[in-house]
Amino acid sequence: MIHEVLGHGVACALTPGVKALSLSTVALQTSASNRFVASAGSIVNVAVGVVLLALVGRRQPFGLTGYFLWLLATLNLLNGTGYLLFSSILNIGDWAVVIEGGRPHWLWRTIMGVVGIAAYARSVSLSATTLGGFVRSGQLALGDVRRLVIVAYIAGGLLLVAGAARNSIDPSLVLTSGASSGFGAMMGMLFVPGIVHGLAGGSAPAAAVLRTSFRWVIAGALTAFVFIAILGPGIPLTK
Repeated sequence: MIHEVLGHGVACALTPGVKALSLSTVALQTSASNRFVASAGSIVNVAVGVVLLALVGRRQPFGLTGYFLWLLATLNLLNGTGYLLFSSILNIGDWAVVIEGGRPHWLWRTIMGVVGIAAYARSVSLSATTLGGFVRSGQLALGDVRRLVIVAYIAGGLLLVAGAARNSIDPSLVLTSGASSGFGAMMGMLFVPGIVHGLAGGSAPAAAVLRTSFRWVIAGALTAFVFIAILGPGIPLTK
């Protein structure tokens, strides 16, 4: 929701003539299209991701809170940069609005795609390097990395699809928003364990495995409920 609320929502509030109509897991519907509003979601994603990654890099020890911050940073970076590639390939979504009217259109899409690939690759690298630092310092077990990443990837993807499945805008958004964001945009996470393993040279100091915390499980379950049951169908913002 950082993308929709802090990005599109704040930009909408700052833009005369554009009103937010409804908020859901798949979109912040507005009264009019606007380049600034459309681009704000991804820009805020990247900004939040960079700040959080810097914060988690300074956190000692790593722990469950550090893992949460790293994961949130990674999701924001991949969502923000992946959107450029998504719009470049399919010519839909936020960044298709941003470059609408640009001529020649194929050139704008190509440039957007190249920038998207470069930014996405850099985001994956930064995420993996940050996590690798905790492995090398003995704060995170090397063998624990794959579990932490894969479980988050699958659970997050299923959550976004479930939230999108309840949208009242368009059934196709289950694929173009839920699945594409949850599994497509986050696919870079699958490269993180291999990169971390390479950075660690195949070995690392002994470290304790992160244990399951029921407090975090309950918090996650409540968040998922709100995301699917309340935000899924959408919340009207106008009378």
